[in-house]
Amino acid sequence: MGNYEMQDSNVRLFPKSLHRSLSAMLPVQAEKQILSEIAARPPSRPLRLVRAVPVKTLPVSVTGGECVMKCAHCQGHYLGGMKPLSALTPADLESCTSLLLSGGGTASGEVPLAEHLDAILRLPASLSLNLHVGLQDGHLLESLRDRRVTVSFDLIGDDATVRDVFGLDRSAAEYFDAYEAIGQRFPVIPHLTIGLRAGKLSGEKKVIDYLSERPPRALTFLVFRPTPGTRFSGCTPPPIGEIVGLIREAAERLGCPIHLGCMRPSGLFRRRLDILAWAAGARTIVMPDRALLDALSESGIPIQDRSECCSLQEGSNDAS
Repeated sequence: MGNYEMQDSNVRLFPKSLHRSLSAMLPVQAEKQILSEIAARPPSRPLRLVRAVPVKTLPVSVTGGECVMKCAHCQGHYLGGMKPLSALTPADLESCTSLLLSGGGTASGEVPLAEHLDAILRLPASLSLNLHVGLQDGHLLESLRDRRVTVSFDLIGDDATVRDVFGLDRSAAEYFDAYEAIGQRFPVIPHLTIGLRAGKLSGEKKVIDYLSERPPRALTFLVFRPTPGTRFSGCTPPPIGEIVGLIREAAERLGCPIHLGCMRPSGLFRRRLDILAWAAGARTIVMPDRALLDALSESGIPIQDRSECCSLQEGSNDAS
């Protein structure tokens, strides 16, 4: 993957007026300082934003609301917002152009997509598919290679995280191996959740080191958010400075688009994070904070709208 973002003709210095506007929205002095440090250097990426609002991507669970893994940060909670594959109707597909196919994990860590291949293959071939696969190498999914498929693959850089969050007796090295194997079969967008181990950093830098030697099509960052009813419900997200430091490092070291995905904390935390993540180099943000959008628009920064999952945009070779 070339460093096309760093060579783009739209690269220009951080406007002072934009710096002032964004700084005024950051209530913490340390975060203002981070913004100032970023603004003082030539940007590593063009000053623009892709606003991803995935209204045309329908989230579908192949397991319905069932999940064997019951990971500590989710415990099947987010499956409740997905349409069960078994209940999908033609009417459900009328307003979408793509599907996010996910589901609950098995005892060995994979999402059992292969068990539902007949139903998946009956879906209209015109639909783009974003597969959340869990820990697997994709050899059972070969029959989907002729479809418009992108794989979203969660990379884990720490054995303790695999054990404590997923409850698996597996290693981080197995995730790296599976990522490489499935990448031989499908376009893959790695996902890296910052603070997945109860809000503490644990292996994120190792993942960035790994990807720096194997530049991906794009990298999507997610951020741990405490979810009611889970074992991690009483935990807190990582400090914003630590999150932004990782995003900034990835933006400087990886010659690929950097995304800030849909899973991240809400409220004022989200506003502060979105501002600094954009400044640090995340040029695609899913449902970005309105105040950031207003500030960018007032400063003449181009904003492009996307209506599908951000991983699918990159999977279709659309550089953002």
